[in-house]
Amino acid sequence: MTYSTDPSSREAVYDEFLRRAGRIPFLGVGLSVDVYSPDVFDLYQELRREQIPMGYLEIFHADSKALEMVRARLPDTPLAYHAEGVWVTQPDWDTAYNSQERVRAIACNSRMLQAHWVNQECAAKEIAGFSFGTYLPPVFTRASADITAYQAWNVQLQLDECAWGLQANSPLLLLESPPLTYFLMGELPYAEFFSNITGKAPCGLVLDLGHVWTVYRYSGAWRNQCLESFFEDFLKKFPLERVIQIHVAGLDCHPHIPTEVGSGLFENPPDWIDAHEAPIPDELLMLLARVIREPRLLNLKGIALEVDNKQIPLICREMKTVLKMMEPFVHVPARVPSPAANLQKVSTCPVENVEPSWETREVLTRQYREFMALVSEVLSGRLDVPSQWDAEMHKGFHVYATQYLPYEILSWGGDVRVMFPNACAILDQYGISLKQFVEFWFAHPRTSESEYDFFLLKINVFVEFIGQVFPGASSLVKQEAEFLAQGYLLASQVPSTYP
Repeated sequence: MTYSTDPSSREAVYDEFLRRAGRIPFLGVGLSVDVYSPDVFDLYQELRREQIPMGYLEIFHADSKALEMVRARLPDTPLAYHAEGVWVTQPDWDTAYNSQERVRAIACNSRMLQAHWVNQECAAKEIAGFSFGTYLPPVFTRASADITAYQAWNVQLQLDECAWGLQANSPLLLLESPPLTYFLMGELPYAEFFSNITGKAPCGLVLDLGHVWTVYRYSGAWRNQCLESFFEDFLKKFPLERVIQIHVAGLDCHPHIPTEVGSGLFENPPDWIDAHEAPIPDELLMLLARVIREPRLLNLKGIALEVDNKQIPLICREMKTVLKMMEPFVHVPARVPSPAANLQKVSTCPVENVEPSWETREVLTRQYREFMALVSEVLSGRLDVPSQWDAEMHKGFHVYATQYLPYEILSWGGDVRVMFPNACAILDQYGISLKQFVEFWFAHPRTSESEYDFFLLKINVFVEFIGQVFPGASSLVKQEAEFLAQGYLLASQVPSTYP
């Protein structure tokens, strides 16, 4: 199945998008934040103390009690919701991830926050029964675009069916342009992938400029174009009229992966990856200054700095910089189509969400299974990267599978040695390497839980691992695991400054 180029069909989809987008007011410049790090209330108070205006907060997924507290303590602040766990890029989304339960939970949290939209990364942290700590982008193929569009539209329809009380209408689902981490998979150009999705589904988009930079870096475009030229071409092909929000955040090299210099017509850019705690580089401020002038940016509702894990003084400095940059563009809201006109406009033909064929779903399922098999083989050292890949992609995937991924499993979001000091001491005593834990993690697929939580998953899988490689330490590791889980769940319910 391919996307219809019928202008009337695409117009009907766009009209449905406008009808939903028209309910959202222009919110201005805000922050996309984690509840806990930095503490959202500490951050809010510092912004007030420095008299830094903030148009809104986009709150990343957290425990429902914590979200309820945010809404109660910031009653006058416009909020949006950055969801987690809605893996619409995955061909088995409807069957393998407790999808209906997850969507209901997102509806509950969005209603609690009175969220203007629900943002979900167009990526996944669970693929073919395997889990990751950070996002993996979709396979960039037409089959992938077909499935993603269909499932995103289905999620929106499921949100519509939930009770919204005083909010009256369900929030618009946004798909965020995902980051690349050293490599990409698939032959469909990144911008075209999103154009195909928006031709079929009336979702909004989040244009993350740091993620676009990673496309420049890890697609190999830097070898033939400067960043400015690449971005101009990108803007021509990306569906800017569907962009509801722009994200800008830090980029940085991985602290434990050495940077290598490549060769090309243009200067080799650094091996930056998505790093919200890092400073925003000048390159992204340049992209922001360029895109905000784009006349096709018709439905923009907000610009957010993503600041989870960033120091509050740096957040304040960067917020001042971006606000100053935006001063000449105070007219931006006037470019947004009239909400009243959008609500009254009726599609010229019904918007039908046509399910892709069984063959399309099977093609994508096979593509993800092949990807996971490749990850497992390269990770274990049994296979090198396929020879048909060019040298740049070969290097990028090898770095991801052999360096980035082991660090993610052992250290990211919870260092295993810190989490399980006694169990790890026993492993060290008997010469059992933690590298075996990484191989164990990807040894076989697992059933997904009702809610994705990488920290709790790491606890459970490590207990399984000890039970297999050193059963005599099972009782000890279970005690450490219970202590960790109880403390984590308690800390997740409230930010640290709550009295």
